Amino acid sequence: MTKFGWLVVAVALLLIGGITWFFFLAPKPAVEPLPVETGNEDLEGQSIYASGEYGFTLRYPSKSKLSEDFSTFYHLAPEWRANGEANATGTPLLQVVGYETKSENSFPRYYTAMVRVGVSAGKKEVDTCEKIVADAGEEALADKEIGGETWKVFSFQNAGMMQYLKGVSYRVVHNGTCYVMEKLATGSNYQDDPDSPNDIAQEKLDAEFAALDTIVDTFEFSR
Repeated sequence: MTKFGWLVVAVALLLIGGITWFFFLAPKPAVEPLPVETGNEDLEGQSIYASGEYGFTLRYPSKSKLSEDFSTFYHLAPEWRANGEANATGTPLLQVVGYETKSENSFPRYYTAMVRVGVSAGKKEVDTCEKIVADAGEEALADKEIGGETWKVFSFQNAGMMQYLKGVSYRVVHNGTCYVMEKLATGSNYQDDPDSPNDIAQEKLDAEFAALDTIVDTFEFSR
């Protein structure tokens, strides 16, 4: 083989060696994993209630107890809204129980935290929808923006016979209809002396009531 031939072979071997080193032996830079689009992560563990008739949606934890009828509790009748006038016309739409507990020998004897939604197209109910019901002990709170609408907000409470009710009422007139969404807690404040080791801390109950905000904040009109 001529010198030129050997030179060609040598160059080829060098090229092969360089390519082999680059692809198989050279250190590789760290590769960051790309974010994975999972979609609707905020809906995990949640369900959606949609009312086609009244044009709204509401999200709630799937473990919640859902009903389209209102239950009766001490200080709380199964009417379409709390603190409504007697013989008022309205429709109970949705009751979402986010937390409840019952016991015969520990605190609390019962406790239920829930969100209710009711509506009325009655003229009287629409006219008074966003007004405070002072006779029921309501107190006006700051307006709240929910789903692009400004809702009037009122707090109230009632107690007696070692049982109580407390709530926050959100009210708005939309398309000529009064919508009332209420965050409610009703329970027994009777406690044995000495305390039972099975008692649930009041802080836990208060936290469950506050957690209802995550339901209230999802209300949105669809039309």
